[in-house]
Amino acid sequence: MNIWEKTKRNHGLEHGTIALIMNRFTRQHPIAGYSIASGFFVVGGVTTEQVETCSAEALSRMQAGEADLAVSSFCGTNIVVTAALTMIATLTGYHTAGGGLRGLNRAFSNTALATVASQPLGRMMQRRYTISADVGEMRIMSVTHYNLGKVPVHWVATTCS
Repeated sequence: MNIWEKTKRNHGLEHGTIALIMNRFTRQHPIAGYSIASGFFVVGGVTTEQVETCSAEALSRMQAGEADLAVSSFCGTNIVVTAALTMIATLTGYHTAGGGLRGLNRAFSNTALATVASQPLGRMMQRRYTISADVGEMRIMSVTHYNLGKVPVHWVATTCS
């Protein structure tokens, strides 16, 4: 399996892990993740036990076919899609309306429409290009805690076959 496919599987498991953490535990600080081919990071105020429990459950549920656990509304893919669509819509609206107040009005309208359209498009882009819910025979090897200053960071090492 190539590096990109391994990264996509870890990205899906990262989303599943964070979704379970967000649903179960009260947090005082934001939580984020970042995936690579050999595992993923969970950054934010969660405990090692929470990451271990939720990553193991997410993996089990995804291996049982719960593919929607891998798609997240908070994914960076959604942010990139929204930013790109709104930029294109804003500039196109402004310039096609001839600039000025009329162009500004069109730009705002186009931006609102692009923001709404970006939600399903972002999820589609995730499913097609940046995540995989097909975790196959993936295994979690370890969960290791670090501190980045005062910020807790957990590294979840995985193997993909």
